[in-house]
Amino acid sequence: MPLLPAFGPTPGSLFVCLGLCALITAVFAANASRGMPGFERPLRLWAAALLCVALAAAGVLARSLLPGPLSYVVPNLAMLSAVATMGLSFAVLEGGHLRRARWSWCLVLLTMAALLGAEAWHAPYAVLAGVGALGLGLLLLHGAVLFLPQLRVRPRGRPEAWVLASLLVAAASFVVRAASTATDVWSPDGPLYAHPMLVVGLVFVSSCSLAFFCMLHERQRVALQQTYQRDSLTGLYARGVFFEKAQAALQMANVGDVFAVVMLDLDHFKRINDTHGHLVGDKVIAHAARLLNGSVRLGDLAGRYGGEEFCLLLHDCDAERAGRFLQRVLLRTEQPLSLRDGRSLPFSFSVGFVIFRMEDKAPPLEQLLDRADQALLQAKAQGRNRAVQALGCSAGMYTPV
Repeated sequence: MPLLPAFGPTPGSLFVCLGLCALITAVFAANASRGMPGFERPLRLWAAALLCVALAAAGVLARSLLPGPLSYVVPNLAMLSAVATMGLSFAVLEGGHLRRARWSWCLVLLTMAALLGAEAWHAPYAVLAGVGALGLGLLLLHGAVLFLPQLRVRPRGRPEAWVLASLLVAAASFVVRAASTATDVWSPDGPLYAHPMLVVGLVFVSSCSLAFFCMLHERQRVALQQTYQRDSLTGLYARGVFFEKAQAALQMANVGDVFAVVMLDLDHFKRINDTHGHLVGDKVIAHAARLLNGSVRLGDLAGRYGGEEFCLLLHDCDAERAGRFLQRVLLRTEQPLSLRDGRSLPFSFSVGFVIFRMEDKAPPLEQLLDRADQALLQAKAQGRNRAVQALGCSAGMYTPV
């Protein structure tokens, strides 16, 4: 005689586990949204999705207490809404196509319309279960299609692979379930093997929740890293980070690639600080940084060298292109900065730059910046508000252009 009674999971206990798991995770996500600035919306959407899962499980358990069509409308609508909201939460977290994610709600409405139509024609309950399973399967498949580009962007991302695998497995399971409507998936009794969708649903919710929080942690880590890498006033790369990234870009460059290293300094900045105060001086620096950040291309690097000085690394940029680029920057400084009190504050740059072509090895960035800084001093000596190219660079490390 066994010391403990035999115990095995039943459909009812699985629904209870599914509902409790979803409810606990929803509460956790809702609380986390209060302490994670910048990630409130995806966390709240995820909490709403899991509350819908808990409502679906409760609706199934209380099916006998619900009148008429509500016995299948409540759990099906809740589960469909949960999957659609999960997709929207992933789209918000990944910065994906929200418009495409919202198309999931069209599938939700179509499935519910089909369910109500089948009920109006007095279809058997197995048909209703098949229609609901088919709608869920198509909704999950749509989510997998939307999520596939994320796996291409991060081919080694394990959480992304978990989500895609969970979506595909769940979609296939529900489509197969819809094709065999002879088994009543919502029956409150029967052996476990007659209710595989319960196991699929429990694994799907658990794996997707785990992957969601792993992805959220990674996005938060990247956001914090970006915060530490950026200068707090200007949003440009801090000096040390600029040096690191610029030197890495030079190390990865091919022989023959042409670069421009640029140094920029705000003219008469001490006078601006002495006349208008340091707060206005900070506004001038921030405005100048926005001007530079909006002028460089995607692959270029822009950093704050220190104080009112800025540095740029422009790839695929010969002397002619650098001259045109800097001319545009100087033209944009002709529009003065508007202050809150209505005054206009003019400002300008003095610019020095050096052009070099890669040969056998990358040149020291410090030497390039020093040459650009010498050209900047020449620009100031010639009257400011101009760009001067450095000449006479030493051969052997790079070739002057």
